[in-house]
Amino acid sequence: MSILEAVIGLVAPPECISCGVEGTAFCLACSSAEIITYGERCWSCGATSAGGRTCSSCRKDSPRYVWISTNYEGAAKKLINVYKFSGLRTAADNIAEIMNQTLHDFLTKAELAKLNYLIVPIPTATSRRRQRGFEHTKLLARVLSRKTGLATIDALGRLGQTRQLGAHRDVRLKQTEGKYYVRLPYLIKDRNILLVDDVVTTGATLRGATKTFRQAGAKRVDALIFAKRL
Repeated sequence: MSILEAVIGLVAPPECISCGVEGTAFCLACSSAEIITYGERCWSCGATSAGGRTCSSCRKDSPRYVWISTNYEGAAKKLINVYKFSGLRTAADNIAEIMNQTLHDFLTKAELAKLNYLIVPIPTATSRRRQRGFEHTKLLARVLSRKTGLATIDALGRLGQTRQLGAHRDVRLKQTEGKYYVRLPYLIKDRNILLVDDVVTTGATLRGATKTFRQAGAKRVDALIFAKRL
């Protein structure tokens, strides 16, 4: 959180999107009661899969593991909407805290330290950044970095400004072909990458980013996502 955002928070503190208590965008009580965990399932098809590993049927160009916090509905959907579309940047802390808990549900501290991920945010279209006034995934990555102690790097570049929101699955899959490139590839080679995004739908973006990092020599690519769109 920037100094300006901290000052704004003191002058006009946020209210919980669910119960209205002042001081946070989503209070701990409501988060515990209203966020239903996605669980140990394949991120793509939803089949039961130990540890959240991508199943054999969905493995092509996919991260090895995709850990999802919850489904994109109810309070989770409302939280994302106020964060991305209403400019409530302090909600990044609430979203990142839930994602951090998800990560630790699947990995022990020792396992996380051994993997030593580089956290990489999935980039959004420039038009979206201008519209919102900030890069929402980059902010999430920074907050997650602070909470986990893992380094974050803005290593994934995006070619073109096509927006995927609302596009049909086949269109989304085609839109991601050749749309990404790796910045500073010497920092990526032989490293474990943890892709971070707020919402996954068809998974076309995840697959495109994963393929790009593997071609750049990344040792392993996993992903941490806040919500899965139904």
